[in-house]
Amino acid sequence: MSHFRPPRTLTLFAALALALTGCSASTPDAAPSPSGPTVPSVPVIVPGTPGGPNQTLATVPTSAATVDPDDLTFLSDMMVHHSQALVMAERARTAGSNARVKGLAERIRVGQKPEIEAMRQLLVERGGTPPALEHVEHTDHSGMPGMATPAELAKLLNSTGKAFDQLFLALMIKHHEGAVTMSGTAIEKGADLRIGELAQDVSVTQTKEIATMRQLQKEL
Repeated sequence: MSHFRPPRTLTLFAALALALTGCSASTPDAAPSPSGPTVPSVPVIVPGTPGGPNQTLATVPTSAATVDPDDLTFLSDMMVHHSQALVMAERARTAGSNARVKGLAERIRVGQKPEIEAMRQLLVERGGTPPALEHVEHTDHSGMPGMATPAELAKLLNSTGKAFDQLFLALMIKHHEGAVTMSGTAIEKGADLRIGELAQDVSVTQTKEIATMRQLQKEL
């Protein structure tokens, strides 16, 4: 008496079907991934280009921020750098004689003051300690790119009229060139996106102001 043997392919398909049925029955549903509370970002107001609107940057929260020593150094040093520019620009309001020089100085003063506060906020959020900015005109920061020496700053602050205008432009061009150098280093070596954006804004704005000051030098 002969025995019926099912074809081998059917046997394999049946075994596969049983295996799949067993897997689907025994596999539990995937647990939903937990979603913790989101940390809101804190906006930072950064001045736009000359004549343009301000920009609002949503800073990365402290818990998620990438803390890089180069980024912290840039913020701290640029706060000091900007503070000296404010001293020089403030003096132009009373000591300068050329209306365009005084107008440029005021634009620098109005633009860089909120940038200092934006840098302070970014620095604190990332665990850095803001530098002391009081009496920056009496401290020697000449080792920083573009910074005026105490002697150069004293000479400027004691000048008036056309002599002030000429010295202001010479020192501020060098000062801006230093800021552009520092910003380039931050863009190249830093890791924090928001700080890189701020460095880029500083570089673009001050490069344009350098061109304006060089033109003013020709007109004095």
